[in-house]
Amino acid sequence: MRTITISRSYGSAGTLFAKRLSAVLGYQYADEALINKIDEAPEVRNVLAAHMEDESAPGFLARVAELANNRNFFKVALETCVYDLALKGDLVFVGGGAHIILEEYPCLFAVQVVRNLRDRIKAIADEKHISYDNAFDLVKKRDRHKVNFVRHYFDRDLFDPTMFHITINASRVPIDDAVEMVASQAGKTFSFADDQAAELFLKKRLIEKKAQLVLFGLDMAHDGRIAFEAQEGGVLIVRGVVGGKDMKERVLSALSRLPDVSRIEEHLKVEVLSRMLY
Repeated sequence: MRTITISRSYGSAGTLFAKRLSAVLGYQYADEALINKIDEAPEVRNVLAAHMEDESAPGFLARVAELANNRNFFKVALETCVYDLALKGDLVFVGGGAHIILEEYPCLFAVQVVRNLRDRIKAIADEKHISYDNAFDLVKKRDRHKVNFVRHYFDRDLFDPTMFHITINASRVPIDDAVEMVASQAGKTFSFADDQAAELFLKKRLIEKKAQLVLFGLDMAHDGRIAFEAQEGGVLIVRGVVGGKDMKERVLSALSRLPDVSRIEEHLKVEVLSRMLY
């Protein structure tokens, strides 16, 4: 469950660095490719399928595709996938805002890989067999996309140096040397980590995110009046306001079907719609 996140500028060789690092350490490798398949992720679909029609039905598929275009749903689904991957074993994760999602995780080592613009343009021109002018345009376009993605979903600055344990300048440090440096420093950092506390952190966050997905499945996530807090042993604390007894029963019944929830401690208030609005 030791996780190294890699944030990189386009053309900085960050992906190559991450793959070599995962191979040296024997860690699982994952990257932001899952973003394009977020609506197909089993850990997301399984939660939704329990509260919507049959998973193979066209209506279900259309509903999931619709949700995937919802900013709030996408962020929760992405967080769910990242927590789930981290729970499955030691991990090197590239991009996708994983360093932000896991910033409070006690077994995280966050790395930023940068390179000067001239070297990035040359690398992309050589890789894509395109002119330097076209490579420059592509680098700028991809950089804007990365910055906008992090700003849109996390309201953070992608290149904020305070979010990282270490920054590697690939224009000055060879990839193999960078892998050796990060592997050594990450190992020192992880030697102080409490593995049990790290596992509990991930399990609690995963339960909370799946509970939020339940609200999306019930089409109740838009009002933002229900909050979740997971405790050790699969206890889920539910707080907030719902618009009626039937709605309260629907929520609690759906949450009780989450496989990781052993007990629900509910503090839901029932109020009629007029009182909630006025």
